[in-house]
Amino acid sequence: MMGSGSLADGNTILGMRTMPQQRRGNSRFVAKARWGTAFLILLCTMLQLAISPDMTNAFCAGTAGLIGTWAFTYCADPRRIERFTISTLVVLGFQVHSSLAALIVQTSAWKPITFNLDAPVATFSVLALLQIWAVALHWFYAQSRVMQVATTAICQRIFAPLGLYRSPTNRQLWWMGLLGSFASWYTNADRWGEDNFGDIAFKLLAGLSQFSVAPLLIPIASYLIDPPDQKRSVNWLALTAYCALTLYIALARNSRGVFAVNVLTVLICLAITVMIGRFILTRRRVIWLAVAVLLSPVPAGILSDLATAMVIARDDRSDISSQDLVFSTIGTYFDEQALQSRRETDRILAEGSYNEIYVDNPLLARFGATKYIDHNIALGLSLSQAGELLARENALNQLLLLLPTPALNFFAPELDKSGNAFSSGDYYNFLVTGDELGGYRTGSSIADGFVVLGAFYVVVFAIFALANFILGDALTIRTRDGHVLLSALACICITRFFMNGLMDESIAVQAGNLVRALPQTVLLYALMFRLTRGVKLR
Repeated sequence: MMGSGSLADGNTILGMRTMPQQRRGNSRFVAKARWGTAFLILLCTMLQLAISPDMTNAFCAGTAGLIGTWAFTYCADPRRIERFTISTLVVLGFQVHSSLAALIVQTSAWKPITFNLDAPVATFSVLALLQIWAVALHWFYAQSRVMQVATTAICQRIFAPLGLYRSPTNRQLWWMGLLGSFASWYTNADRWGEDNFGDIAFKLLAGLSQFSVAPLLIPIASYLIDPPDQKRSVNWLALTAYCALTLYIALARNSRGVFAVNVLTVLICLAITVMIGRFILTRRRVIWLAVAVLLSPVPAGILSDLATAMVIARDDRSDISSQDLVFSTIGTYFDEQALQSRRETDRILAEGSYNEIYVDNPLLARFGATKYIDHNIALGLSLSQAGELLARENALNQLLLLLPTPALNFFAPELDKSGNAFSSGDYYNFLVTGDELGGYRTGSSIADGFVVLGAFYVVVFAIFALANFILGDALTIRTRDGHVLLSALACICITRFFMNGLMDESIAVQAGNLVRALPQTVLLYALMFRLTRGVKLR
């Protein structure tokens, strides 16, 4: 096990220490993968014309494909990823999460990209505008000296004193993961419907759940977090058992995302190590990678069926214990008739009233936001003038609700957090259809932004984007020769930046991520790092 070491000393943060030139053995492979993926995107675009040649589908597929190809080639430049790692992933994640995943997945399922969408032309037009704007903002950020000075200032004056650039030992990563797993289970299992508003201890404990991925970073830590001269031992048996524990907690929470997000975090980090040349793809590793890709449909199918079983078991989660929920999900997984019946039900629902059906695979559906963006844009277009005023009032209330309960009681005593326990998707649906609040339908900050702010949302989008670029890249260290080392916290939060860096459930949630969630995560990590330095696993 590696001893507690420094990810970078003060000189490295200032860019004063150079590191040995890294090998570029992956450059040819990365170039082929980059342009091969671009060709795949264009191929999917052309296949969409064969799937459904109508003008609406052709426009949506063409927009998603052409802009997707351009944005992907921009973000997949190894030099750009090495210099602006997290901010580049923010832009790439926005592209993938909003439309590119939909294009590839729907084409592979031989479905039009407009399948079960309410306002496809408006949706893909808005996404095209924001995707071009996101790339332009990133180019400006990368060229701006002011932006780089701001990033460096945060590194030196805030993150470095907190110890964020010190490499956690394997033991510390294990403790973070175990604490995160316990928090993930405790704050969700057997607590459905309980009122935890204002419970600071409960909220802090809930904030620990994101650290459950920490032990899974051990195999790639020496390639991405540690300087090149440091090595770590890997206990693969213990990691396998921990993966089983994570899957159990996901079943107990009835949450597809718990396990899927951890897997995506590891995959993104591994992809970065390959792109920047820290993990050299030897012939043997390429063979293993090819075997993994060829065999991937097997675990993908298993996880897809398991995700479907979780959806079926979700109807009973408020009536049974978390342990019984696990057994119910496993029993449903082995019931092929129940799985097939659910898929048939989804097919029928897709032809009827409101539903969130878009991608067949329920696990992949977790990483595509196209349907949710589209539905909320359609609701926004259906609002009356009075509905728009109510939406603006609700947005202001949601921003005030970000305040701690004592401060909220002082500035806005008429607002009650428990009385505003609903999503923006809930509220827009309520304004249009009159349905009850509290169902937590998935909302969209894009639709919310344009309804509440109109054209000015483009400016607010830029503010959120630049803030995430600065804070994300501040979690990494760039040496004088341009190489990058990621802090452990950057790896832990990488999926959050990838999926929610430029969009979320509402503009209030986006603001909350910047002013509350991220600072809380930084402080929790710094606290756990210090508390676990002297603790040994028995």
